[in-house]
Amino acid sequence: MKISIESPTRIKMIPEAEHEKESLDALWKLVIRCDKDSKVLCPIGSYIPFTDEGANFVIQDQ
Repeated sequence: MKISIESPTRIKMIPEAEHEKESLDALWKLVIRCDKDSKVLCPIGSYIPFTDEGANFVIQDQ
């Protein structure tokens, strides 16, 4: 998955494989909901490049 920082308040996630497209679609459907309030991703813990396997986020109500 490629992550592009478009501006200080906007990022773009670009899937590069089929399973990444499916995962991004699932995340989108979990966070963006047409019939209810959307949710937000909030970072938790820490992320240290080359040490951590990935960054962690919690999904919260807006």
